[in-house]
Amino acid sequence: MASAPFDRRRAWLILLQFLSLPVIGWWLGTAFGAAWLCNLLTPFWVFVVFPLLDAWIGVDTRNPAADDEAALAAEPGYRLLPLAALPAYAVMVILSAPAFAALGRDSFAALGLALSVGIIGGAIGITFAHEMIHKPTALERNAGGVLLSLVAYGGFKVEHVFGHHVDVATPRDTSTARLGQSAYAFLLRSLLVNPRRAWQLAGERMRARGLPPWHWRNEMYRWHGLTLLFAAGMTAWLGIMGLAFFIMQALVAITLLELVNYIEHYGLLRRQRPDGSYERVTPRHSWNDSHHLSNLALLNLQRHSDHHAYAARRYQVLRHHDDAPQLPCGYASLVLLALVPPLWRRFMDPRIAAWKAAEAG
Repeated sequence: MASAPFDRRRAWLILLQFLSLPVIGWWLGTAFGAAWLCNLLTPFWVFVVFPLLDAWIGVDTRNPAADDEAALAAEPGYRLLPLAALPAYAVMVILSAPAFAALGRDSFAALGLALSVGIIGGAIGITFAHEMIHKPTALERNAGGVLLSLVAYGGFKVEHVFGHHVDVATPRDTSTARLGQSAYAFLLRSLLVNPRRAWQLAGERMRARGLPPWHWRNEMYRWHGLTLLFAAGMTAWLGIMGLAFFIMQALVAITLLELVNYIEHYGLLRRQRPDGSYERVTPRHSWNDSHHLSNLALLNLQRHSDHHAYAARRYQVLRHHDDAPQLPCGYASLVLLALVPPLWRRFMDPRIAAWKAAEAG
């Protein structure tokens, strides 16, 4: 059996740890009468403790041996990990929803719980869905679509694969942050434009099959239909509080996803050829980070340079590239930095200047 630098046993432990955080926070709050405080356990762990551990453990730039890649990519055990995120996240939502409803009169505690679940939805749910929607099997792609529907962002499955990956690092791509653009402006554009773009791309795919854009086989109906079904089920079960919980956790998850999108390509652009086309996507057109602990948690998502150069490559064989632009730390720390635009620009713009100088040289 081939071995990979990615340790899936440790990744399982981190997945279970993250998924349990909102439930543990609620239980502690109930047991000790401080629900509002204990429901902040998840953001505190994800954005303070975990990044400190990540920095302490450091980077791991090892790559799997070339001779092992095919065997590692085919190993079933690695496929099970992202697939497990679908039932695990669904169970977490089901366990958390009645707790949110019970906290209804304690608005700070309820908000803390919805925030906690949404953070896990963005960090784990959408990240694991992202891995699956790129894969060739119908089981993985559909599981990814259902998981995205749980956070009301099923259109990401279409826009990301057929829009972002085609136009990345060009002015056409609404998921590539421009140099100097704030995270808030990027979020507004993404939330307003990307859902419409998903419908447009799905319609173009229908036309390519000789069908009208609004044909029932358009997969956007499936994912949005599932989202409506989940929302209706929450409402029937817990009333307006169930619906409020579903919407709030989805909004937090989507926001976290788009903030990560902001980080992954900020300021990087491909060269345009004389005929108007753009150079091929290479690892130089996405930010790379190989901090070991956060990559275990995020299925090597931070090796984003390799992912965009080889989109079908499975997470366990994604490679570190020394010649790619390098982030100084993991995504969790950078998400907080992105929320303060002057600090973000002071931190990142000199790195963009260095990247441009290297490209020009």
